Amino acid sequence: MNDHDAKWVLDELAKLRTDDNRVTVDAAIDLIKEQRDEIESLHGSMEGQLWSPKQWRQ
Repeated sequence: MNDHDAKWVLDELAKLRTDDNRVTVDAAIDLIKEQRDEIESLHGSMEGQLWSPKQWRQ
């Protein structure tokens, strides 16, 4: 999911928030943000491994 799509999803979820479902919607928003951050971190780590000269010599 790219940043634009993620922002759209988070905005749309926020629009659905009511007093009755606030906890659930907030938890879903937090989970999406955490997963996006984890994916970005893993992506950076994988790029580092791909471009690392040490990896090429093994």
